[in-house]
Amino acid sequence: MSASGHDALRRVAVVLTTRGVGLESLFTGLPLALLVGFAALTQLGDVWFYFLTLATAYWVGDTVAGSDRRHAAFLLGCALTALALSTTLKGYFALPRPPGAGVAVGADRLPGALRAFYVDAATADGTGFPSGHALGAALVWGGAALTLETDRRTRLAGGAAVVLLVGLSRVGLGVHYLVDVLAGWAIGGAALTILLRVGGDRNPGRVFSLAALVALAGAVANFDATHLTALGATLGARISWGAVGEDALRAPTSLRSGLVLTAVGLPVLGGPFFYLYAVEPGPTVAFAASAVITASVLVLPLVGDVVRKSI
Repeated sequence: MSASGHDALRRVAVVLTTRGVGLESLFTGLPLALLVGFAALTQLGDVWFYFLTLATAYWVGDTVAGSDRRHAAFLLGCALTALALSTTLKGYFALPRPPGAGVAVGADRLPGALRAFYVDAATADGTGFPSGHALGAALVWGGAALTLETDRRTRLAGGAAVVLLVGLSRVGLGVHYLVDVLAGWAIGGAALTILLRVGGDRNPGRVFSLAALVALAGAVANFDATHLTALGATLGARISWGAVGEDALRAPTSLRSGLVLTAVGLPVLGGPFFYLYAVEPGPTVAFAASAVITASVLVLPLVGDVVRKSI
């Protein structure tokens, strides 16, 4: 796209996201109970939730009905693509969130533990266009709905419901304009179409490659911890998959071995993962840590198989 085309696209986004589209008022004055519900629903589109569920699904492998380790790797690739796209596009547009996005309405009326959860889930800072939660939901939940080998009507209805609710929760909580969510859905849906055509759930390596290319474009334009986290995560996945991915897929899978991998993997990798996002270290540390985390997720079944054979 030419420079004039980029400028025109950005002007349209500025107009929409600074003035909204006239429907945000429908979400004002919502009951506190509904806002707390939105805070819970929005977790279904959060990075930590994808890490927890997709890593577990990958380690457990084909003991989960309708899925296998290769399919879980594809969905992990969808999540990484969403991370790369959202960080790259937010860095490009650099558009603000709605006024009050950093304030959790009614938090003072909640008890301590619930208040802490609500404040964390119902507030956001940084740039807001497009919605990363909406984009990720369209890619991950949409990808699961289209590729899981379960009842088609159930998975499509379930996937669509989650995508819709995650997007609406972002507007209801006041951390995004409606147009941010609409753009996230559209971009995520388009990206999922491309991933299914290029790699699909049978070739996760190509999905990791595309995610890394998008993250690289973002890191070149914005050399900071956020963009290097996305680059490190996608490159770690791409390199480790190219090195041992197919071997990891052939590692024996049982419910017991999958649970053992999960019991080991989540504490070992979960600690650095949450540290990475809570502390926000410098660019170099963010790049290295995210690369090691994603690479370790993909390699762990092979490591577990080696350990099992040596015992």
